[in-house]
Amino acid sequence: MLRASRVLFSSNLVSKSFNSTAVLQRSSPSDTVNPAELFGSAKKAVLIGVPGAFTPGCSKTHVPGYLKHYDELKNKGVELIGCVSVNDAFVMDAWGKDLNVGDKVTMLADPQGKFVKDLGLDFDASGALGGHRAKRFALVLENGKITKAFVEPNNTGLSVTLAENLLKEL
Repeated sequence: MLRASRVLFSSNLVSKSFNSTAVLQRSSPSDTVNPAELFGSAKKAVLIGVPGAFTPGCSKTHVPGYLKHYDELKNKGVELIGCVSVNDAFVMDAWGKDLNVGDKVTMLADPQGKFVKDLGLDFDASGALGGHRAKRFALVLENGKITKAFVEPNNTGLSVTLAENLLKEL
């Protein structure tokens, strides 16, 4: 990892596309999406990863920040914002409704954690969250390729992946 101008930047993901065989889920296990197709269809997209739905940092700060700065992100050319977590589709759907994300953030479930593991963005959170989870991250994608990748240094913190910090890098 390199120290970029204001954030911790993960260079090992840059220029990669999503080539995972993992399929993500939206509102139910039968509502599946291929992440390469979803993010490949957007000229510019942001995917944030969170350790857990309904957890305090994710619910009070991280995702609400992307909702708050939605218009600014759109003005910077972001066409799609996704949020992925190692949770089931029903939890992610309920959490999205609880946060009132509407069509601003696409909530994505990675039930077995295969997608985040394939990216190298998983960690063992057994002590607090019962198993492997997604590190807190923010990826900027252009035409399906990762152009910028920010990962919290301690996996769960709230600094480099916040919407206001990501905006400075767009």
